[in-house]
Amino acid sequence: MTKEKVPNRQTLTTWRKLLDESHKLGVRASQLRLVVIKCLSLFSLIIGFYFFSHIAHDWVVNKAHGANTHIIGMALSLFCSWLLQGLYNQQSIVSKTNMLSKLETALTAVFSARQHALVRQQTAFYWQSLWQKQLHDLTDWALEYSVQQTIAVIVPLFALAVIFFVNPVIGAGLLVTLPVVPLFMIIVGKGAAALHQKHFIALSRLGSMFTDRLAALPMLSTFQAHERQTGLLKEASDTLNSRTMKVVSVAFLSNSVLDFFATLSVALVAVFIGFTLLNELNVGPDITLQQGLWILLVVPLLLSEMKKLGQIYHQKAQAESAMETIAPVLGSYSPSVEAKGYEDKGGTEESTEESTDSAQARGSQTEVATTSSASVENGNGFLANEFAVFDEVADPMQYSPSLLTAQTLAFNQGDCILLSGRSGSGKTLLLEALAGQRRASHRCECSSIWLTQHPVILPGNVRENLCLHDEYCDQQLIAILEKVELSDWLKQLPFGLDTVMTDYPLLSGGEAQRLSLARALLRDRPLWLLDEPTAHLPDDQHCRLAQLIYQLTRDKTVIWASHKALPADWFTGFWHIENKHVIDKTELGHRRPPGEEQQLT
Repeated sequence: MTKEKVPNRQTLTTWRKLLDESHKLGVRASQLRLVVIKCLSLFSLIIGFYFFSHIAHDWVVNKAHGANTHIIGMALSLFCSWLLQGLYNQQSIVSKTNMLSKLETALTAVFSARQHALVRQQTAFYWQSLWQKQLHDLTDWALEYSVQQTIAVIVPLFALAVIFFVNPVIGAGLLVTLPVVPLFMIIVGKGAAALHQKHFIALSRLGSMFTDRLAALPMLSTFQAHERQTGLLKEASDTLNSRTMKVVSVAFLSNSVLDFFATLSVALVAVFIGFTLLNELNVGPDITLQQGLWILLVVPLLLSEMKKLGQIYHQKAQAESAMETIAPVLGSYSPSVEAKGYEDKGGTEESTEESTDSAQARGSQTEVATTSSASVENGNGFLANEFAVFDEVADPMQYSPSLLTAQTLAFNQGDCILLSGRSGSGKTLLLEALAGQRRASHRCECSSIWLTQHPVILPGNVRENLCLHDEYCDQQLIAILEKVELSDWLKQLPFGLDTVMTDYPLLSGGEAQRLSLARALLRDRPLWLLDEPTAHLPDDQHCRLAQLIYQLTRDKTVIWASHKALPADWFTGFWHIENKHVIDKTELGHRRPPGEEQQLT
């Protein structure tokens, strides 16, 4: 599977702003709120240091207790700092939770709208990593790293202003030495980002390899290939461990560099203040104990915010990796239609074989960007001039290259169209576009049924597999199973419709396909999209299932993609895909009347 690419690569900050605007995440407001609270907390701490230095000066120099105003001021300042720090922690958690919830909602809507078209492009581990890790990485970067980045600028500038006011010589010295800290942080951080990217790729490959081998256990057992695959997994695991240790070593190096320069800066300031108080140095204005102590307390605070930024610098690298994955998924989704997709639940559901929940099918109402009009009236007809299926991009306003084109696509109610083309030519792309699961110039507005070559069997019982959270009585379910020739299979189940679909009862390929067909027949939809529903089946099963589908969809509109032979008399139209272009090869003909029979041999 090829990964969707993001053309005209954007910077992380620019992309975050676009994402914030399009999905109403409220990141900017949350960042501003967190920065204000944190800065107020640190400013209160600096004021507290001021009062403490006065108290210490009175004790040491004046041999007297600190003034009550200083004690009260210090207590109030430290209490405010503590209170604001607690508020900052609470607001940080709330902001992260809200942003993560909105991202998950948007991603759920995208999955619902694009279903099979999106999920089939990557492995299960890929989507699991996106959902459980990369959304969190993006949230941490936006509301932790970016906030700390702003604080690491504001607080040091404020502290430098205070130090310049007290002693310009010390302020000038810090102004010269401080840029060394972020300079080395950037140098080390760039190396850490590159290593982290390699580490993430190795982790993704190991996870995908593990899930693939886990799914192929029966085949590995048949061919006795366990040892070979175990060796490959061990090799991939060793590679991941090596990259992990490199990332950890660079992280330690980053912290060591920051600690070294921070300690050196504080030591130089302490030596200068000490020698000045001892009258060994006479550079700049005189320094009192109160001023010197206040500066010594403020300088580590000035450096600590830079150190915190360096400690979480890896979040930026993680967010960049997350952007490459999330941008193609959320980029072409329009949240303004999300409400519509969930409000219009009644007459516009789409029942698809790849869907595991009717709620997913409802999301297929999400609109698709169009470049020209299509004539669609309650599923009675479809006319698309200059039809095109577009690639996915991070920004819908950017240019989208066409994956598939057609000069004209048209069909009427009751048509049965055979879709042909070699493997990979774009048959599935076309069906996905017509169903609204891919960005295209036109789509069918009527609800549809999607039947694929890989039937989905849920871990629930037989009834749940057929109903998919809809309500049907047992008589309806039994009648449908009898219609698809599964009545004998149902009678053999120990608990009938309540039998759990685990390893037992076993289903052959044809039985699983007929079960998915029964699931589709329960939902009366005007348009059926058949994506090689009999592929990989023996010829006798292919003949029986194809004949069954033909008989049961005589009053429907059908677009049938197939590599296997089917009687030409079944079809009123013929579409062929070649060189990314759909060619209408329909000849004069009509669908056979319902009373006539056509055997597939």
